[in-house]
Amino acid sequence: MAFEPDIVVTGPEPSEIALVVEVKTSSRTIDDSERRLKSYMAAVRAPVGLLVTPERLRIYRDRYLPSLEDSIANVGEFDVKDILRFHATGNASADALAFERHVQSWLEALSTESGLRELSPEIKRAAQRYIVPALAQGSVRSGHPRSAISL
Repeated sequence: MAFEPDIVVTGPEPSEIALVVEVKTSSRTIDDSERRLKSYMAAVRAPVGLLVTPERLRIYRDRYLPSLEDSIANVGEFDVKDILRFHATGNASADALAFERHVQSWLEALSTESGLRELSPEIKRAAQRYIVPALAQGSVRSGHPRSAISL
């Protein structure tokens, strides 16, 4: 199955991708998710990518080097347990959908001063450098059709 990011931020032109986000409720497959996210970023020339779990946020930036291995760099990893405050219910598919929506809402809130205020200085600096510019350019939307699971 082809990789589809969970959340996409498009630029002023809908075909311009400013940010791609992969959301996982578990860290078990994080290395595979990272590899797939990096490949996708390179393929669509997305400048910034996020890999988000309920505990961790990883930020990636494409430096547009000839080698994919060197081009997409992890520019920050942060503890976000106290920011995202997501609690799983034990229903894996419902949790995945709920967390995806939760992360999308959190990203949308980062475009406001009050959304940035709750971040630690370290995360706030990274958000202002990598995430907020992408949010300012366009719109946040789901990267794929979301299931109709009722929560």
